[in-house]
Amino acid sequence: MRIALLFHKNPFTPPASIDLIRLRAIAFGLQDLGSEVEIVAPIRSAALLAQRIPIVPTEALAERGRYHVVKACYHFSIELLGAYEGPLVCRLVRVVDQKLPLRDELWRRRLLDCQAIAAERASAVVLNNRENRTRWHKLYGHRQEVILVPTGCPKVLPVMGLDPYRSRLPIVLFLGSLAAPRMVRLLNRAAGLLKGSAEVHLVGRSKIHLYGAGHEALTGDVVDHGEYPEEEAWDFVRHARIGLALAAGPNRFDNDVSKIVTYLRGGLPTLAEDRIVTNRLITQTGFGDVFRYGDVDDLVFRVNGLLRQDFALLRPGVMTLLQENHCWENRALILHRFFSRLLDESTVP
Repeated sequence: MRIALLFHKNPFTPPASIDLIRLRAIAFGLQDLGSEVEIVAPIRSAALLAQRIPIVPTEALAERGRYHVVKACYHFSIELLGAYEGPLVCRLVRVVDQKLPLRDELWRRRLLDCQAIAAERASAVVLNNRENRTRWHKLYGHRQEVILVPTGCPKVLPVMGLDPYRSRLPIVLFLGSLAAPRMVRLLNRAAGLLKGSAEVHLVGRSKIHLYGAGHEALTGDVVDHGEYPEEEAWDFVRHARIGLALAAGPNRFDNDVSKIVTYLRGGLPTLAEDRIVTNRLITQTGFGDVFRYGDVDDLVFRVNGLLRQDFALLRPGVMTLLQENHCWENRALILHRFFSRLLDESTVP
């Protein structure tokens, strides 16, 4: 199969955020399964990604027959389709409606327009979870098949490096993007209340300006490391004591938090806020805890409780579970099997 992964941002950016990590992992996974994969992006000239995957300009979509199927990776990727008329699969992080999520108000019209194109053109929609599948069916019916492909994790982790924290206190790590103003407020308050018993560290960056609230800022109580490429970020995960996951808002469908998969794969006990879809993994494994939505006192109470627990016996089994059942290779296989069925590979040369 010849597959195009349509990506609306710069694919050459170091893979620090989940969108770029996922793009590479799915591309490599599909290639390893025997497909010819190209990343199509708004660039000027073709190049290679990691000496493996061709990245080509969006003009390639106009070449009839070049691809058996195009997978648009995000809402705004759909805007790059141009005159492409072949089989299309659209992935959406969350299904937006006329009111929710509230934090998407700045982009709501544009997001809805992309969903309308997907509803009209796509053979299938790829979503992370059942909650968003229900929303899609409610808004757009059942014309498209919905494929669930959650966030994944590496099957093999990098060699463990030196402790990047160099602190005498246990580390509570928030990894990834701050995607809502409330996350900044919660992180600040938690760091202040934990002062002297644990340190709160951020490895990632704030994206709240994308949601109309650029005035929120971290206080000095939170140690801000900025972004690190994925391979280096694993040392922050494996040398921390607790991984912290915060909800973007009150609606479960808007809270599929990829960092929980990363924490558990790295053997890091995880504390997550209620109303996060991915909390299922914490409940399943018993490798962490959940605190009440918006309740910082409960967050701090449960941090202290987790710091008193010994997770050494549980850790290997949790890491193996994530490695075997939630690796990127499994996610790519779901897509590969669907594409094969969609196209009826017996007719594909």
